[in-house]
Amino acid sequence: MARSRRAHRDPLWAEDALADNLYFFEPALARRRRLAQEAKDTRKAEEVDRSGSEKHLERVAKRLKSAKAEDRILYVPYWDMAKAEQAMRKAGVNGAVSNLCGSHRVRIRGRR
Repeated sequence: MARSRRAHRDPLWAEDALADNLYFFEPALARRRRLAQEAKDTRKAEEVDRSGSEKHLERVAKRLKSAKAEDRILYVPYWDMAKAEQAMRKAGVNGAVSNLCGSHRVRIRGRR
């Protein structure tokens, strides 16, 4: 395959170098959430929060509440499980709070 004149002068325009110049990005959070909800196999909604902030935990709990899934699981470090449980109860979410490795789990029944 012949190289173009531009590729000959400028190695960035070479056909094999174009793949290295592409920018890969992660979609915005709102778009990721929308794509997750549109997925066919939305049997399980999982969120991970390592911040330990009550404000962030409440925000994540509300996000889990809006997810249309049978199982809602919030993964947090072990020492933040009580705060996460309180945030899930405050948001009225049916689901579970688990530590990051999954060895401890607490089931939450939301408001009725």
